[in-house]
Amino acid sequence: MAPVRSPPNLTPAPPPIILQHGTRLDRARRIAARGPDPYYVEPGGGRRWDPPGFSTCRLDRPCPVGTPEDYARRKAVNFPNEGGPAILEIEVPAAILAILEADPNARDSMNSGDTLFDPAVGIAELIAAWPTLTKRVIPI
Repeated sequence: MAPVRSPPNLTPAPPPIILQHGTRLDRARRIAARGPDPYYVEPGGGRRWDPPGFSTCRLDRPCPVGTPEDYARRKAVNFPNEGGPAILEIEVPAAILAILEADPNARDSMNSGDTLFDPAVGIAELIAAWPTLTKRVIPI
């Protein structure tokens, strides 16, 4: 019988980075199931006022609009029939966030606390990986 050989030492992949998106329960469930829509317009909205994208907050950085919980609570007040406040938590591979970090504008946004995936940087990669990402909807 041949001896069992150990596999070569491989460099482990960096752990995923947890991002949170504060919203309403119904919307959190839709995003978790279908993925983010960078052109989403709030119910009753005629046009999108913000630049397109999907904003999240890293747990290890401050967020410019407050905590995801606070943001979710404010959103729930504006949309009382959408299940109440909730957090969509996503585990994103470091390789996807590296795409944002390589872009000066996206990196500046991340440094200010808004991890924004937009049509120019990162959203295509996030959407492509979406079916494989670990996601949690957390009612608050």
